[in-house]
Amino acid sequence: MAIKRKNVYLVQINSVYGNEVYFPYAAGVLAAYALEDETVRENYIFNKIVYVREEAEAAVENMEEPFLVGFSTYIWNFEYSKFIACELKNRFPECLIVFGGHQVPEGVQLLEDYPYIDILQHGEGEESFCKLLKTLAEGGRIDKVPNISYRTESGLISTHPAKTVCIDYPSPYLSGVFDSIMEPGGYSFSAILETNRGCPNKCAFCDWGNIKATVRLFPLDRVRQEIEWIARHKIEYCYCADGNFGLFERDVQIVDMIVEAKNKFGYPKKFQATYAKNKSAVVYAINKKLNEAGMSKGATLSFQTMSKIALKNIGRENMPLEEFTALMAMYNEAHIPAYSELILGLPGENYDSFRNSLDNLLESGQHLSINIFNCEVFVNAPMGNAEYIKEHGIKTVRTSIHQYHCKPIVGKIEEYTNIVVSTASMSTAMWKMANMLGVCVRSFHNLGLLQCFAIYLYYERGIRYTDFYEALLKWADTHKATVVGRVFGWLGKKYDDILEGYGTLTYYDRKFGDLTWPLEEGLFLQVIFENSTFYEEIKDFLSLYSIDSILFKDLFDYQTNIIKKPGTGDFTLALNYDFASYFTDIYKNLYSTLREGQFKIRVERVNLPESWPDFAREIVWFGRKGGKMINNATVLQQEEE
Repeated sequence: MAIKRKNVYLVQINSVYGNEVYFPYAAGVLAAYALEDETVRENYIFNKIVYVREEAEAAVENMEEPFLVGFSTYIWNFEYSKFIACELKNRFPECLIVFGGHQVPEGVQLLEDYPYIDILQHGEGEESFCKLLKTLAEGGRIDKVPNISYRTESGLISTHPAKTVCIDYPSPYLSGVFDSIMEPGGYSFSAILETNRGCPNKCAFCDWGNIKATVRLFPLDRVRQEIEWIARHKIEYCYCADGNFGLFERDVQIVDMIVEAKNKFGYPKKFQATYAKNKSAVVYAINKKLNEAGMSKGATLSFQTMSKIALKNIGRENMPLEEFTALMAMYNEAHIPAYSELILGLPGENYDSFRNSLDNLLESGQHLSINIFNCEVFVNAPMGNAEYIKEHGIKTVRTSIHQYHCKPIVGKIEEYTNIVVSTASMSTAMWKMANMLGVCVRSFHNLGLLQCFAIYLYYERGIRYTDFYEALLKWADTHKATVVGRVFGWLGKKYDDILEGYGTLTYYDRKFGDLTWPLEEGLFLQVIFENSTFYEEIKDFLSLYSIDSILFKDLFDYQTNIIKKPGTGDFTLALNYDFASYFTDIYKNLYSTLREGQFKIRVERVNLPESWPDFAREIVWFGRKGGKMINNATVLQQEEE
């Protein structure tokens, strides 16, 4: 007599970006591995993975007699997952609820806090999840299953830990796990590509090194087949899940495979990765290949902080600034997008050291893309340890999660994160000031609104970049009715709200599309929407620097015309100074004296979207890391004096 197979459901809720969503990769690898086992196949039916946020009641309604429901959790889906789990337990009391993922800490605390969760899966899940299903099917004792915590009548139990050594696992793409969710007319999918697993670093702010410390390589042939699957299924965007892509020489081969697939099938169109921190030659070679193929989403040249005290506290080392400066010149000259990252709120950092980090990046040539993240405390990161928190005087605020470029979360279930707002070295007042300065630099410099003036004043007057932008903030505070006065007033209120325990670090306005934006992009969009008024008003601020009137007019005309705006076309400027060559050389860290004469400069403004939603999406979002907010400018004709 045939065994009646029991229903297993996996839930991995991802954000929706327009009409695009990532494949539920974590759930997929669990299913692919478990279904390799004959006992699992004979005893269970793996139903369609739940992967997008819908009305929670509807999600539960669509599950038929669930025997076990497994949740892959992280900060962007934890509250929603808990709500569904509670509803499931109310409706199906015998259903086993299993929670796994990065949001599950060691120990049994989650079982104590949430009585509707039956089993916790700690760390990597493929092998222990499969063993759990087999043991349940065979009526065995789950205390022999490693890396889990569970309920018994006599109390809560955690089983023995076991490290995963081999990862020659079946692929969820190649095994057909995702076939059932790729419905015609449904969502467009983005792919996760995992070529290795683990991280050799143990940065205090990150949970990656703790959970997946040993780096292990997936077989190269599997990687090749997955790339071809992605290409054949016309997946436009591929994100590499490796913690340090470029760590191994074979990663260059993998990029060759990706470029070959693009040339053969037309897909994937874009590839993005988190790059190895101290493998600059390999990472440059990778990004050069991607850029030449039109696939680059930017190379990460990360620092997190330049404070030696903070670096020591988080267990991290940076590349020398001289090396970074040389790399920036290489990337800029080759027109390869490169961006740098800082984390605000690390223990040991203060306002002055944060400001110095910004200056160091700008002075080294990083004019186009600096990302600044507020430090978050994750449950599995060393920084989440109570002793670490006490040692460094860390104070956090629980705030609505700030995911960007996705549809706003609707309904009654919000997601939350804990951000650091003060430490023993940084007060909340410093935290707000640093955030305001960071947004100012990214909006007005990296996105280009006043970049030309800041660069000119640095090279010709020796005015530090942050001095210029601090002055802009002060001017805005005394000119509250201006465009910049209003947007910085809005920004300050945002941070005040966070410190009061409500609000979110995102911007939303339907006129720019049904998407959430990081604050610096939101501020930029507000300013560029009123660009004519902004530039007329900002002359008053710029006049404080007493620039020669003819030079000022040329620089002002150049500055206002190189910023992209919706629906504009090519334009020719007649100038007395060759600002096109001047700024082009500076981007390459090759300063040359500003030439005076008669110059015709062509500003290339090709194929700019005409609508604000399209402009915001294609130029501000997609183009930000490549510095695409700034038009190319070239000298057409010159008559030197």
